[in-house]
Amino acid sequence: MFKAIAGFALGFILALCACSRQKTLTTDEIRSQLLSAKSLAAETEMFLDYVRENRATKHYAQGHIEYLTEEIERSREELQESSPAQGEEDAVRKLRTQFDALQAELHSIRGKLDDEAALAAAKEHLASIRQALDEANSSI
Repeated sequence: MFKAIAGFALGFILALCACSRQKTLTTDEIRSQLLSAKSLAAETEMFLDYVRENRATKHYAQGHIEYLTEEIERSREELQESSPAQGEEDAVRKLRTQFDALQAELHSIRGKLDDEAALAAAKEHLASIRQALDEANSSI
């Protein structure tokens, strides 16, 4: 009986240890994350253009901001739960910084969809984010 309990406990501990390991991001996975971040930034820029042209209803705009925020948060969590391959730490740090910047930008415009100046400033910030992502991509 004791051996069965000890075996079960050991198996359980090993399973927990296996689940707690961080995934190591390969260079290709980092590039994929960078591409995803650039895509989200570009989609956000196009969305802002759509809003600035008064083509989006307030309900649609709020819903789309929520969708973009969720996608960015999902990507950030995935990145946070992983560790970079050796030599890719700087690229991953830059990527995390840009995901944070994307999220902050969406948060800042959430209540300012009628503010043309705020939307124009957000679009400029998004262009800077995409440029930083391009630079991070060229560094790996």
